[in-house]
Formats: sequence, C-alpha cells, structure tokens
Amino acid sequence: MSHELPVLAPLRHGEWANWARNQSAHPQRMARPRDTDALRELVRSHAPAPIRPAGSGHSFTPLCATTGTLVSLDELSGLVEIDHAAATARLGAGTVLKAASRELDARALAFRNLGDINVQTLAGAIATATHGTGARFGCLSSEVRAVRLMVAGGDIITASRDQDEPLLRAAQVSLGALGLLTEAEIQLMPAYNLHRRVWSQPIGDILASAEALWAKHRNFEFFYIPFSGHGICIAHDETDAAPTPRAPQNDDEETMGLKSIRDGTMQDVSARRAILHKAMAQNEGEDVVGVSWQLLASPRNVPFKEMEYHLPLDGALGVFEQLVARVEAERPDVFFPIEVRMTAGDDAMLSPFQGAPRISIAVHAYFEDDHDWFFSLAEPLFRAAGGRPHWGKLHSLGARELSALYPEFEHFNAIRRELDPPGLFRSPYLAQLLGETPA
Repeated sequence: MSHELPVLAPLRHGEWANWARNQSAHPQRMARPRDTDALRELVRSHAPAPIRPAGSGHSFTPLCATTGTLVSLDELSGLVEIDHAAATARLGAGTVLKAASRELDARALAFRNLGDINVQTLAGAIATATHGTGARFGCLSSEVRAVRLMVAGGDIITASRDQDEPLLRAAQVSLGALGLLTEAEIQLMPAYNLHRRVWSQPIGDILASAEALWAKHRNFEFFYIPFSGHGICIAHDETDAAPTPRAPQNDDEETMGLKSIRDGTMQDVSARRAILHKAMAQNEGEDVVGVSWQLLASPRNVPFKEMEYHLPLDGALGVFEQLVARVEAERPDVFFPIEVRMTAGDDAMLSPFQGAPRISIAVHAYFEDDHDWFFSLAEPLFRAAGGRPHWGKLHSLGARELSALYPEFEHFNAIRRELDPPGLFRSPYLAQLLGETPA
C-alpha cells in the first residue's frame, strides 16, 4: 500500500516542529525503523530516553517533543489484513488516514466517520482520540477493535475485546505512554456516499435547532464567524445517489479573507459586523454528493493553534453563548471560526467521551497571533461546565485536574507502570499529565 508522508517533515536541521510551529524539540536521535524488527532493536538498544513517536505533527501540545529519541512510524504503514465479513481492517500504525481512506475505498470499505483533517497518522489519531461529528458516532479510538503494541522490553503484546480487554481500553487512547503502537484493527463499514449540505444561518436560529439537527443528520456541525451574528452549518447524510460535480474548495482563501477583514477593522467592530453580515447573507452554501472520505475531511493549509474542550450535553450550548459574548466584548483580534461538534460516548479509559456523549467547542488562533485568550477567557468557561480537553490541543491541565475528570485515570497509570517500568516512553510533558517523574 502506498502511503503519504506528513505535510511537514518532522525534523529540520536537528529540530522537530509541529504543523502549527508552536511546539519544537531537539531530539538527540531521530529514527525511522523500516520494520518491527528494526523498531525492537531501537527499543532494546538503550537509545536516548525518552522515546517518543512522531506522527504528522498535527497536535498542538508537546506530546511528541523529546530531547531523547524521536521515532517516525512512517515505514510501519499500510493495509495488513482485511476481513470483509466483519468489515474490519488491520492497518500499520504509521498509515496516514487519507491514504488509508483511499486504499479502503478501492476495496469497497470506509471509515465509519472521520474528522475534518485526515493527514494524521493512525497511531497519532488513536492516541489523542481524534474525532469527527455525529450523535451516533464515537471518536476514532472507539472504532479500535484490537492493537499490537511494542512495550519497553521490545516485546509485542496484543489486546482486543476478547483478549485483555482492560489493556485495549487503555490503548485506545494512550497518549503514546504505554509503548509504540505497531498495528491496529479498525471497525469499518461498506463504502458509502454522502449528501453534503452547507448553509448560512443566524446563530440564534442554529442554536434553537442544533439538537434537532444532530438528531436528524448523520453528521452535523456548525462554525460561528465571530462578529457576524451568523454561523455556517454542515450536514452529511448517507445516500445511494452518485457523486455530483463539486466546485473547487476555497476554505483557505475564505479564512485569509476573514483575517483581512479583521486587520482592516480592528478599531471599528461595527464596520466589521456590517461587512460580515453582508458577506454571510451572500453565502451560497453547497449541495453535493460525494464519496464519504472526500467530503468529511478537507485540506487545512492556513496554520493555526487550537483549544478544544468536550462538554456534557446539558449546558454546552449555553457555554458557547457565553464564549461568543465574551469574545465579542473583549477580543476584537479574534477572527477564526468557532467550531461546535457532537460525539457519541465510549468506554476507553482516557477518552474525553468516556461514559457519555459530549459537545465539543473549539477555538482557534492564526499561528502568528496571540492565543493567551484560550486560557484566560475560553478555558475557565469550559472547565466550569465539566469539560475535558482534547489531548492533542492546547490546555493547561495537569494530573491533579485530569484525575478528577477520568474515573479510570489511576487504572490507566497502573497499566502504564506495568508495561513501562523504566519510564522509557515517559517525557516531562507526559509526567505533567499523568503525575509521575519523567525518565
């Protein structure tokens, strides 16, 4: 199976940096094992610790950062095995979601759901509970049926619902703390087309109908355009109809257009409101049919930083309203759309959706802009509502706060200590999250 490399090379002149360029590190060693034997040799060779896996760099937190050994799993990529009867596939950990989607489509299979970015590696997406939207669909981690994991001694262990189910639930969202994922078996479904509808609407109308829209549509989400009074709704539903022509997508151009409007009206918010209100009224939307993976995800070429919290359903939209009111009263610099999605619950130990469905609210900042308001303005609102942060996106929580949010936090830590006694995979940032001294 062919595979696609991350958008940005993970290492330049001895420095690793993520996609948004807000995290960087200078590892002593960068390794790209060609197979599991080479990976085992690396783990057993006393490589500089901590050993951290490098995905595509689409996390905004320093989960990959290390001064020890940074391991690329790009070569552990591809379609290993398909079970058409069960609609499952075993995939190499370094497989990029976009490449996997294409290869699965050629075999009449598809991911049940995807997020709006698909350039992550499978290992990174699973480790951080990457998600899309849809009241009936869990995050990608919830679709993991079995894993193969290389632990600190170099042994490969397996876990599934039938074999060591607690380990599977720990490995479904592992932060790379248990070892190095080599393969995962994913629940799929027969390939399908989607009917995509995009429309603009006053935000009050969207909020009034949001619960009904989540119940009605297979996938529903909305983006609020700050200072416009309007949001963009996106709905997808399965269809037997054939794909229809689709106009070229200009999301990046529209994002930079919002920045240009912000730059020109920083001192005149009323003028910005008028410009945006007119622009939203002229939004033509979209009504097309296409292959599922080609519609659920879209390119993201404008770098940004992001915070996302997953909130209990009760009160989440009220938190969104408070957030919008505060942003528009205090932060004329904010122009990036605010994203709102829903994800079904699951039982993975460290899944933000563990126990019940949640509504996710995400705030963004252009990569060159300050994002201090994430922590001073948005995060207190999210935390007060019982929100759990996305593991791959910016937040300020440490082990004390996180342990109160996850009933099986200590169970996960016990499994981690059992699998990695020397702390080979434990970086300072993981120690901050999980509460123990780094290696």
